[in-house]
Amino acid sequence: MRKYEIHLPLHYNDGEPIEQEKIRSAQDELVSVFGSCAVPNQKTWKYDGVSYVEIMKVEIVTANDKVPRKSLRDFKTRLKESFRQLDVLITTQRIQPT
Repeated sequence: MRKYEIHLPLHYNDGEPIEQEKIRSAQDELVSVFGSCAVPNQKTWKYDGVSYVEIMKVEIVTANDKVPRKSLRDFKTRLKESFRQLDVLITTQRIQPT
């Protein structure tokens, strides 16, 4: 099994809030690819020691251990463009259920 965490910013780099439609669209895309997604919490993140960026961490747990890297890279590129960000953090880790 594998867990993916996508840290979605809630504000553009200029401080304006990102439209809820864009955030819902990103979540809908994740559900269509992975079958589900969860939003367990929101965080404030200090970026480069200058500004705080509020983020929403989206988690996906999938039994498929082999999601194509190209799919994640393409999704990340679309997020960066749509959310007007320098980068979007996506992490992955292998998990073992108990």
